[in-house]
Amino acid sequence: MMAEREEDDDTEEAWLQLRPMEPLPSQCCGSGCSPCVFDLYHRDLARWEAARASKDRSLLRGPESQSCPSKLNPETFVAFCISAMDRLTKDTYRVRFALPGNSQLGLQPGQHLILRGIVDDLEIQRAYTPISPANAEGYFEVLIKCYQMGLMSRYVESWRVGDTAFWRGPFGDFFYKPNQESSSEQLPWSYQEKTRFGHLGQDLIKELVSCCRRKPFALVCGSAEFTKDIARCLLCAGLTEDSYFLF
Repeated sequence: MMAEREEDDDTEEAWLQLRPMEPLPSQCCGSGCSPCVFDLYHRDLARWEAARASKDRSLLRGPESQSCPSKLNPETFVAFCISAMDRLTKDTYRVRFALPGNSQLGLQPGQHLILRGIVDDLEIQRAYTPISPANAEGYFEVLIKCYQMGLMSRYVESWRVGDTAFWRGPFGDFFYKPNQESSSEQLPWSYQEKTRFGHLGQDLIKELVSCCRRKPFALVCGSAEFTKDIARCLLCAGLTEDSYFLF
């Protein structure tokens, strides 16, 4: 009987049932994460092909992770419980997630997490940056704006305190350093072409505006003098007052 079961496990149909499923486009957040869900798929596919070729199912598991299951992992989604949820505006929520004990999230400025949601049996993933202090103990918080037609928005609006949400990360190795320029080579490839470094002035703003294929909408955040100067530069670059927002 055992020999028959092993033969059944090695049939082509049995191996095809173990083949990793290719992610849907909705499962990629588009933020240039490393590893991306498609990176993980190709890794698992390579493991599956090697395991099928050698008829060794132990190869499907890969190396055992030494990390604590309660800690963040860039490859695996980890469950976190919602401990508080505040509605700040009609479409914006501040959500607090509990961390084990007095542990800290440990993210650096510029890093983000990926949230997984399921709506109408469709898995979706989006990137969010925690707003809680880096040294906050026992929790982390995210600020989420919901949109009327957004799939993730529907998922977030269904949350209640005590529910569980799944995150993976952290992502982003482009760390913030005050008053220091860096290289675009450290950015995800999808951002490199459109990113400029240097002091914001009239010439650079004109260049940024002119390279846009469509009329841009600018969001300006900084000191009162900074926003005033940038608004003047945007007007000189050809934008109108309804084409930018000053925080």
